Amino acid sequence: MKIELSSVSVTYEEGMPSATRALSGVDLTLVEGECVAVVGPAGSGKTTLLEVIAGLTRPSSGRIAGSPDGSAASLRTSVGLVHQFPEAQFFEETVFEDVAFGPNRQGLEPAEVRDRVSAALTRAGLPPEEFGERAPLSLSAGEKRRGAIAAILALGRPFLLLDEPTAGLDPATRRRVADLIENEVATGRGVAIVTHDLALAAELASRTIVMSEGSILADRGTASVFCDDALLGRIGLEPPPRYALVCRLRRENPAMAEEIGRLLGAPLAEPGA
Repeated sequence: MKIELSSVSVTYEEGMPSATRALSGVDLTLVEGECVAVVGPAGSGKTTLLEVIAGLTRPSSGRIAGSPDGSAASLRTSVGLVHQFPEAQFFEETVFEDVAFGPNRQGLEPAEVRDRVSAALTRAGLPPEEFGERAPLSLSAGEKRRGAIAAILALGRPFLLLDEPTAGLDPATRRRVADLIENEVATGRGVAIVTHDLALAAELASRTIVMSEGSILADRGTASVFCDDALLGRIGLEPPPRYALVCRLRRENPAMAEEIGRLLGAPLAEPGA
């Protein structure tokens, strides 16, 4: 399955003096089994893009397709969005009940709901026997983030959308969230990550989308994006340190840059590749 956006634009308060263009003519394809990073400066339209894909924001123009039967309603059931602030998704008294809310709404039998919730919590690193009866708001920041992801995993949807999944997390907790995302991609789930953490994008995403002022400036291999000094400089972004090092070396000693790039996991790619 894949999701395709064709010439999608979003204007907030359309027709009003305060109208704001959030997306402009976006073309994008997401496929199962691929991790895509969406990067760009604040206000570039990244979160709006996720909300359009998730069916939370209706495009002002353009087309979205990709559900099994081609309908917008069916597409929404193929996508799960985890917001930047997981507290906004919690409203039940226990973690188990919160993760079970979606499967219950799907009309599943109680035994299947229990199985789904237990499996999702386990995959998220929150064993149900330890965390199931805890209050969601009593969790640590990293546990809340993983609990919110578990609630989406329990729905069994093929696409997972994450808005700043590692924001504000310490290095060890960030590592656990990154491992969780990587494992979900390995199972064949399609993942799109909006992030200011370019090191996370370099680590997880095979493809990176660069946005500015509601438009897509680049959509290509992550190595290609992070070796494109002109592109990143245009929007005020700096590549992860390992890419910055390798790209500087490439200008002086391409052979050495190639070898160090392999060692650091920062493979070189020509801009535009």
